[in-house]
Amino acid sequence: MRCQFLFRRLLLLWLLVFISCSAPPASAPLNRSDRVILRLWHAWPAAEGRVLQTLVDQFNQTHPQWQIIVQARPAVSLPMDVATAVNEGGGPHLVIVQSHTLGMLVSAGALRPLDDLISASELNSLIPAATGAARVTVGDQPTLFGLPISFDTLALYYNRANVLQPPGSVEELLLTGRALTDRERVPPVWGFAYNLALDRTIGYLYAFGGRVFDENGAVVLGDGGRAGAERWLAWLSELYRDERVLATLDGVVVDRVLQAREAIMTIDWAHAQAEYRAIWNDQLGVTPLPKLNATDRPPQPYVQADVIVVNARLTDQAEQAAAQAFMRFMIEVSSQRALLAAGRQPTQLALQLSDTDLDDRVQLAAARAFRAQAQQGLPMPADRLANEVVWTTLVDMHLSAVRGLLTPEQAVTIADEILRSRFAPP
Repeated sequence: MRCQFLFRRLLLLWLLVFISCSAPPASAPLNRSDRVILRLWHAWPAAEGRVLQTLVDQFNQTHPQWQIIVQARPAVSLPMDVATAVNEGGGPHLVIVQSHTLGMLVSAGALRPLDDLISASELNSLIPAATGAARVTVGDQPTLFGLPISFDTLALYYNRANVLQPPGSVEELLLTGRALTDRERVPPVWGFAYNLALDRTIGYLYAFGGRVFDENGAVVLGDGGRAGAERWLAWLSELYRDERVLATLDGVVVDRVLQAREAIMTIDWAHAQAEYRAIWNDQLGVTPLPKLNATDRPPQPYVQADVIVVNARLTDQAEQAAAQAFMRFMIEVSSQRALLAAGRQPTQLALQLSDTDLDDRVQLAAARAFRAQAQQGLPMPADRLANEVVWTTLVDMHLSAVRGLLTPEQAVTIADEILRSRFAPP
């Protein structure tokens, strides 16, 4: 009897071993050594960085074969840190940078083109101006070097407690701003405070009919673009001297009166939205820049993007597949909705900014205004020559005319000559 019992025990044990050995290993966890690990650098502020980390955690959990490791870096030195690290044979696999730095990074040989990783249909689902800002001209061919995951552009901010209906034109904006100004009060209250820096005013160059280059890249500032450029500069010079609005080249002064709640309307970038929310709370209003009635043209401010870029040394196919998957994940509607909630402006047009996309109605209305403006805007140039030569030349032209050091005609002539000397046809 005892032998039969032992025999049955041994038979049962053998069956259990056989079944466990023959069972499919589908549920076996992935060995950590089999994972593809990519490092991602960014310089987002702490709050937005936490949202980015949450998204990365979601990606890692749903894609166990890949792992993204996030590393925050100083914003001021990030582009140079990337260029240096890549040229030394290292650096991160992925980086989130501002699109205007792409030209420098491409010139340094730090980035890999993305045309073979991101499809045309995926790009077409994004705001066109943001996609344009992610391209750098290489050998006369615009080449995609970044995938835009959020964008930045200008809009009109206003206090809805004082302005019930936002102005629809520049003329109405200035009329309202002057009417709301009270210089007798101590301290004065300004109906409209405007930082006249080039990046905040150049959109109106195009509203006045001015141009710097034509569709073929030829300089036309002093030819077909002259009349509009001169009218734009004359308008800015008049604003600079208008005692009923605070229009100044000193951005610190504008920021100070806004922070002190001594101004009612201003023009600023989307990334400053949280600051104005803190000033005007739920009375914050945001609307696209008003058009110019004189020409019946809307302004075309620049659109900049936060883009994901890839290390030029990323040649391993497994790593490229992981990078491609993460970039696609970041432009999915759910990821873009998370960025919207964090205060970033999403580039994905499939995110329709409906009432269910965000509980905060003030922030949602602002996002709709920023998107409407971006769809009329121009890509911020990313080419290195555009940043180092064109922008510097336009800044000098703009400052000289606004301050009255040169007439608009003289300022345009000098700028046109400089640009033609640098962009002369071969």
